[in-house]
Amino acid sequence: CMRADWVLGLGTRFKEADCSSWYPDYTFDFPPSKLIHIDIEPSEIGRNFPTEIGAVADLKQALKVLNRVAREMLPQGRGNPGLAAAIADHRAAFKASNREMETSSAFPMMPERILADLRAVMPRDAFLTTDVGWNKNGVGQQFPIYEPGSILTPGGFATMGFGPSAALGVKLAHPDRAVISLVGDGGFGQNPAVLATAAAEGLGVVWVVMNNNAFGTIAGLQKAHYGLTYGTTFPKTEGEQTPDYAAIARAYGVEGVRLRAAEELRPALEAAIASGRPTVIDVAMVNNPTPTSGHWDILNIYSPDRHVGHVSTD
Repeated sequence: CMRADWVLGLGTRFKEADCSSWYPDYTFDFPPSKLIHIDIEPSEIGRNFPTEIGAVADLKQALKVLNRVAREMLPQGRGNPGLAAAIADHRAAFKASNREMETSSAFPMMPERILADLRAVMPRDAFLTTDVGWNKNGVGQQFPIYEPGSILTPGGFATMGFGPSAALGVKLAHPDRAVISLVGDGGFGQNPAVLATAAAEGLGVVWVVMNNNAFGTIAGLQKAHYGLTYGTTFPKTEGEQTPDYAAIARAYGVEGVRLRAAEELRPALEAAIASGRPTVIDVAMVNNPTPTSGHWDILNIYSPDRHVGHVSTD
């Protein structure tokens, strides 16, 4: 978007995480780019970037008008093959850069392989809820989405514990469709009592716990900037992550599976989805940082002018 003549912002706050902390060298550059911003909340117009044209409106109504006018002005539509090809090339290059991790047999598993195996097995019309950390960021970055409205995420609120609970609501609303909750061990530990509700109501949600034995993002930041992981990594027992979320699941009366090898994930997912029963799949995962572009000013808060990022805690 750095070279865009115009940017059309629809119902967006242009929040910090989407805009590289509003630094002009990474994501957007207003001006010289010009912004058209439509939002139902008046205070959002021009809040974070100067706006050339601002409109306070309900998006559904605004887009109906814009779509009608666009069809009148350009009945045959307007394509941009060069831009489409550039986007496709970028996506292909990113996919290729991930191939080694997506096919790795390492255990604890690479997060990229967890996402790739889940996407390969998950029905196209299934719902997926994310929580906070690798699961949310990874899905936003490298998880193909085929059906509109099928991904539910806490977004910028980053509320740990959102995903496991949200999955119950989705399953109640859509009992005939598969529902998977992709969540970290820190997030799942916020409210494991969702399993009691699932058992009592027979809600066949599948929880995939990406278990890096840590509050991963916080641990990675803490280690990078201060050389320690105080209160952010969890103890292990005989080399195993604790707690054992598969055992906790069984204690609540639902299915619990703890993997011992990367090759076990796909069969476990297939069996869980086919069973229609509430199931927890506890997947040991390395705590590598999510690869990201752009800029996040939180790094400067910890170590001003040192250009320090996240690191692996494994």
